[in-house]
Amino acid sequence: MRFRRAAGWLGGLVRDLGPAGGGRVWAGGWWPRVVMGVGVGVVAVVIGVVTAGRVAEASPGSAVLVPVALGLAQGLPLALAPMRPMAAFWVSLPVGVLVSETVRAGGPGPVWAEPSLLAHLGVLAVVGLSVRSRVLPVLWLVTLLAGAVLVQRMPGMNASPDLVEMTTLSAVVLVAAGALRERREALRRLADQERVSHAERLHRSVLEERARIARELHDVVAHHMSLIAIQAEAAPYRVADPPPELVRGFATIRAGAVEAMTELRRVLGLLRDPADTPGAGPAEAPQPSLADLAGLVASVRSAGVPAELAVTGYARPLDPGVELSGYRIVQEALSNTVRHAPDASVRVEVGYGSGALTLCVVNSAPSTVGPATNGTGHGLVGMRERVAMLGGELSVGPLVDGGFGVTAVLPTPRGWG
Repeated sequence: MRFRRAAGWLGGLVRDLGPAGGGRVWAGGWWPRVVMGVGVGVVAVVIGVVTAGRVAEASPGSAVLVPVALGLAQGLPLALAPMRPMAAFWVSLPVGVLVSETVRAGGPGPVWAEPSLLAHLGVLAVVGLSVRSRVLPVLWLVTLLAGAVLVQRMPGMNASPDLVEMTTLSAVVLVAAGALRERREALRRLADQERVSHAERLHRSVLEERARIARELHDVVAHHMSLIAIQAEAAPYRVADPPPELVRGFATIRAGAVEAMTELRRVLGLLRDPADTPGAGPAEAPQPSLADLAGLVASVRSAGVPAELAVTGYARPLDPGVELSGYRIVQEALSNTVRHAPDASVRVEVGYGSGALTLCVVNSAPSTVGPATNGTGHGLVGMRERVAMLGGELSVGPLVDGGFGVTAVLPTPRGWG
């Protein structure tokens, strides 16, 4: 097992050291890419020009093509590094050795020629930002080995200070680049974790709100099933001498309704909040309806918020599910107004149409902003879930005058209103 792990680790290291190793260091977005590309290109051109001048100065009798070729070769790794970091590293080493040998041929000089050292340090910085941490020591050792080879070709010269300088600078660059890369990776993982946590919180909020809506609608469904059971039980007595088949049919309907109510109670037990206790009062109170909106607006007004209620159309009883959902939507919109715009005035409009109920809650622009929240509330989530359940439409957002508006259109099923 240990041998396999060691073999796998070595195989991964070899792949990371290959020319295709390392990822691109281009930043996201076209503008950062343009800035980085222009910056790297300018640095590569400057290094190439300086290298060509240094080679021409060290070899005055050489052809013009030699300094130009070495200058282009010295600038190539820098231009290549952002896209192919490891390939740039393996090109930078032999080119730096060749340029250093050429420059030193014209007279005494450092182990690494100045432009070659700067170019290689730049390549190391880019490579350190793109490869894994386990590769950095190998890059440093290979760089040190190339410097040792150059030292061996300098007989009679004390090259130790230059070798120490090159070793120290390369180590500092690699450590700094590796630290920056680790920090960048840590920030990326943190951002990913925050996105996952936000998605989980949102999903949990939706599930909790759906469970709460289901608990509220339990009373509505149970009421309908009770009516079915009662009417199925009483129907045979309304007919003189009903046929046995009719009596059995109504008995089957009643039994199915009673069984459905039993299953509803079981489902309610699964959906009930553990914090709820039987006989807690509000849990057993009748579910509110649109007729209770006047009292709701009055309670908001008594809390110091100027509020008014306007009803248009023919106010009539609607489907209990629509009544309950409409009341909860207005209640949540008013709660948000009190919480986030406590000194704003609010207007509630209820419009009874021929096929839909329109609810509109609009508040004026507040002079002060309420306390900030962490975004984990269920208000907007609950509104969307209720409207989606009824097949309606919801519009929520700021207004031109600085206020905020919530508009919900709920279809009214046939047979109601």
